[in-house]
Amino acid sequence: MPILVPGHADPQQKGFTLLEMMIVVLIIGIATTLASVSAFGNNKEKALRQDAQRLAQLFTAAQVEARASGHSLIWEYDQQGYRFKRLPRRMILPARLAARAHHPEDLTLGADAMLRPRKWSSRTPVEVKISPREVLTFGPDWITTPVNLELQAGDVAIRLLRLGNGRFVVQQ
Repeated sequence: MPILVPGHADPQQKGFTLLEMMIVVLIIGIATTLASVSAFGNNKEKALRQDAQRLAQLFTAAQVEARASGHSLIWEYDQQGYRFKRLPRRMILPARLAARAHHPEDLTLGADAMLRPRKWSSRTPVEVKISPREVLTFGPDWITTPVNLELQAGDVAIRLLRLGNGRFVVQQ
């Protein structure tokens, strides 16, 4: 006479129990939820981070362009987008003072250039705060001043820092 003891399976049993199937379905559900949250997470933050990383690369390219051409560049922005403008090559004033004094016309970089005008990736308007408060200028000089740039779209904010060595770093 066979004795049924908890924990020992019947040798005739084939397949899975209902409890085992429910555990597998639960694990698949948790994995799917985690994957969808990471893929479709906070789109506003993802777009703003993408803009900050693109700006870090474009600022580096603008500094290289200014050093190579001898023309200083300024960065202008509004809530819809941003653009780089060239300052005239021969100036009596230093680049930062000239940027404040007037904005040259017809010196905007063209649509085919890497430093062409662009729109923000974020769908909500982007606010920019620069500290120290000044026009962001890229000149032919090799020594740059540190700058703290904050991008904010709604309740999401990301910082972009220019270190003393000219390198740009994106921070949360």
